[in-house]
Amino acid sequence: MTKAAARGRRSARIHWGLALCVCAGLSCSRTHVRPDVTPPLTDDFASQASKQAAQLDPEAGAPLTAEEQAEHLLARVTFGATQADRVRLQQQGIAAFLEAQLHPERLDDSAVDQRIASLPVETHSAAELSQELDKYREDQRLLRERRAKEAQERGIDEDKVDEAMARDEQLQVASATPQEMAAMADESKADRIARENKRFGRKDLGRIGKGPGFDYTVQLSEAKLLRAEYSRRQLQEVMVDFWFNHFNVFAGKDREAALLPSYENEIIRKNALGNFRDLLLATAHSPAMLIYLDNWRSVGAPEMLKPEFDRRGRPIQRKNRKLGNGLNENYARELLELHTLGVDGGYTQADVTEVARCFTGWSVQDPKDDPTFVFRARQHDVGEKHVLGQVIPAGGGLEDGEKVLDLILAHPSTGRFLARKLARRFLEDDPPDAVVERVAAAYRDTQGDIRSMLRALFSSPEFWSRKALKAKMRSPLELVAGAVRALDADVKDPATLARQVGRIGEQLYGAVPPTGYGDTEEVWASSGAVLSRIDFALALAKGELPGVKVDLQPLATGARTHAEVLDRAAALLGAGALTERTRSYTLAQLEQIPLDQKPVLVAQRAVGLLLGAPELQRR
Repeated sequence: MTKAAARGRRSARIHWGLALCVCAGLSCSRTHVRPDVTPPLTDDFASQASKQAAQLDPEAGAPLTAEEQAEHLLARVTFGATQADRVRLQQQGIAAFLEAQLHPERLDDSAVDQRIASLPVETHSAAELSQELDKYREDQRLLRERRAKEAQERGIDEDKVDEAMARDEQLQVASATPQEMAAMADESKADRIARENKRFGRKDLGRIGKGPGFDYTVQLSEAKLLRAEYSRRQLQEVMVDFWFNHFNVFAGKDREAALLPSYENEIIRKNALGNFRDLLLATAHSPAMLIYLDNWRSVGAPEMLKPEFDRRGRPIQRKNRKLGNGLNENYARELLELHTLGVDGGYTQADVTEVARCFTGWSVQDPKDDPTFVFRARQHDVGEKHVLGQVIPAGGGLEDGEKVLDLILAHPSTGRFLARKLARRFLEDDPPDAVVERVAAAYRDTQGDIRSMLRALFSSPEFWSRKALKAKMRSPLELVAGAVRALDADVKDPATLARQVGRIGEQLYGAVPPTGYGDTEEVWASSGAVLSRIDFALALAKGELPGVKVDLQPLATGARTHAEVLDRAAALLGAGALTERTRSYTLAQLEQIPLDQKPVLVAQRAVGLLLGAPELQRR
């Protein structure tokens, strides 16, 4: 490497390092206190908004009661209400509770942090994880070569070597001793489920479906479930889930499993309630994103690269410059379509190509040993570009991509696109235009302050309309985490719950397309998924999930009738008013069990049936 190239590389890396700590308030600390851009919510904002909603739409019904307001808010800004949440909200009031959630740095989360700290992915760097993953793959390559050589020496078809390796687990069972076979036969149902669960999800993660890559993904899933269940910073975790799907990265591609822990913690979580500009810039510089969407190899056309000369001053021939695989438009397309403007945001295919040219050279230092951002000037297209009607002059470098980000951040389509997605997540699948415009205005007026956008959303009359109650279907993650939170379950093995989320249809970190997982009823309402939801509900209530314990004895203690047990269970789960159909069916099932002889079984049946009922599939 020449001294000039080395200086350029150091300069680019220093540029990004400073940007992480300085640019637009992007913090280098997870507990950084971000100043408020808009005033906090007033004490009576919810009741006033609910009254206004009833006036604007009399057909929607009367204003929400104080209890309905509390349950509605908890259903939207947490993964599910707990009894502790209800007490805290009653003591603080809706406004103070919500403001605390909007300021996660004010909430002590050390208890859940201690639990998560035991997971290696939370304490190891991306470089360490990437090197371990690479070593495993190299070991596997050598193993295949050795087996192929042995197969050749024995006259075995080499094409069957990989097939034989894939059958290792079955071969281990087949060759087990009689004592080992007897132990397998005697294992409990819970142990058998646990053993089968270890294999679940591997096929959905492709190449990383085994080895350390799979272990990283499982640990990430465990951390996500632990935070969803136990974190006091519930709104932050809800927003982490929202933004991760917005800026989705699939764990099964290349070495993404090693990069995702830092991606989620240092980019998504750190900026989940901050400023959208900071979040967008951080994802644009993220090795995980650059590798996922192939931008790290994107190179300008040979005639558009900056001329290079050898030591004698002679121009280096383009054909000898092996820099990458040509121009790649993947990141440019998703940046415009999914991250900012939206598919109808006013850009053209020509804009996609021009944006891709601006981001040539945005790369990764060394995916294996040093997975950090680097700008490679040798790969950058230095020609003039035209993006959204604006000219980006020739001769630029790293700043070309930054100018593109500035353009799209200021574009009105970005505010509307983000506003509609937030309203869809927190209000309903097809949110009213008035709410979208109100949230978009908050984006425009605060230059993308996410906390202010949420305040605008939560203070909208439409949010507190009776029509908004139970308007959203729970995602698999919300269903599982919400049930565990409601029952105050003792979770020793969060991986069990992560696998349940996957079985219901949401393999965590397993969404292949850049769109991530959807957030509408049509995504989650298939008949197969509904059956999986019921299976999970019954297994949780009966205590059949390994490493997850629930105590349902209090629901039956002192109850004189089956109806009393049902009412207690409905209140605990936050079911609200049950339909006559659900109530009559569930009660008929409960009355088949003698309450005086099997009170706990009655409680288990009540919880299991309610968790599988239509009312509990919605929030």
